[in-house]
Amino acid sequence: MNKYLRDIATFPVDARHAWRTDGAHGLWDEIAERTVYRIARSARYDLYERELAAIKHVPPPDGLEVRMLRPDERAKLGALMTRRRRAQLARDEANRTVFAALRDGVIVGYSWWTPTFDSALDFSPLVLPANAIFHGYVHVERAERHRGTAGALFSAGETYFRDRGARVCWFLIKSTNVRGARTARGRWGGRSRHVARLSYWKIPFRTKRTLTLTHAEPALVESS
Repeated sequence: MNKYLRDIATFPVDARHAWRTDGAHGLWDEIAERTVYRIARSARYDLYERELAAIKHVPPPDGLEVRMLRPDERAKLGALMTRRRRAQLARDEANRTVFAALRDGVIVGYSWWTPTFDSALDFSPLVLPANAIFHGYVHVERAERHRGTAGALFSAGETYFRDRGARVCWFLIKSTNVRGARTARGRWGGRSRHVARLSYWKIPFRTKRTLTLTHAEPALVESS
């Protein structure tokens, strides 16, 4: 199907998902993905590394269960995902480990982990260390936020991989995500360091991504 026709066909369902889970901000993202972002967009991300030996356990909020999802349970995530997010999870799904937060058996948040970088860093020469795990994504339903749900999901994943030999966790945080930046600085425990900054911009007929390494000279890696 033509991508523009697909955008139109999938918008009603994606818009409802986005409004329920992210409010006006999520709805705007779905509109922008189909209009403004088809023409131009830009974003900046920070790449962090956290030492897993020093992490602290963060228990889930009262009434919430956090556990790993079996592969045959992942279809239940559909109620919290737009088409684009489902497609992202489906890429190399066999190598993704998914944790979910459940209240009364209903999934209200999730996160996934992978032994390789996600697509945002595919262009770069960086290689994930053999003793590292990459945290690809975390999402919590709007009504469950600011209660420690994301912290519990992050903690569950880090603890699981630390107990299986991982030494560090690498993850991307959008530069405008203030709460995420606090997390990266060790709000939930564990020593962290800034690895690099990823800048991305797109205009018609050209896309450019720049990776600025924190401790490297020269410090730029570019892809157009």
